Amino acid sequence: MKRLALNGSPRGSRSNSRLILSWILEGMREAGAEAPPILDIAHTKQLDSQREAFLEADEVLLVFPLYTDSVPGVVKGFLDSLAGVDPTLLSGKRFCFVVHSGFPESAQSEPVSAYLARLCSRLGMRLVGAAIKGGSEGLKIMPDGMTRKTREHFTAIGRGLARDGAFDPEAVRRLAQPRRTNLARRILLALLAPTNLQNFYWNMQLKKHGAWDRRFDTPYSGETT
Repeated sequence: MKRLALNGSPRGSRSNSRLILSWILEGMREAGAEAPPILDIAHTKQLDSQREAFLEADEVLLVFPLYTDSVPGVVKGFLDSLAGVDPTLLSGKRFCFVVHSGFPESAQSEPVSAYLARLCSRLGMRLVGAAIKGGSEGLKIMPDGMTRKTREHFTAIGRGLARDGAFDPEAVRRLAQPRRTNLARRILLALLAPTNLQNFYWNMQLKKHGAWDRRFDTPYSGETT
């Protein structure tokens, strides 16, 4: 079987999606399968060759982060490019995906997961795996000890895909926890809010990209300065 892995993150090779893909492919190798090549959809100038690789593959794995409650623009552009493709080239193609986000709750990503499942059906492809992971924004900077369980679940998904032709259902279930933030965590977050500790990572990103002084800007308010 000819397989292909697609990284749908706009951050390309430096993304959490790439890291997640590496774990899934690690699991596939553990099951004795050859790891597929990875293409970064963020390289939009390579769209034609990316689409050609997609059409040639028997099975495609797509991993991407949630962007404004939907797929990133680069993923939408890629999917839109399939609209004019001969349906016989898509019929029966095996398709699977992982959507992850910085939101701790997996429920936040359920609508886009349902959208992809419906798109898969409309294009005549066969959906063989769908997984959601919340709280993924800091994966790349976390110590190995903090990501061990997440890595194990994703490698289990890879093993299941290579061995059984589908995502491991128990790994999918565990990755989706929590679906909703429980009361105890909501109370803790409320208590931490005045300290601003929960915004440490985001504040670091604002400063890194020179946007700290503009963090309270309201560009869509209609006001002019």
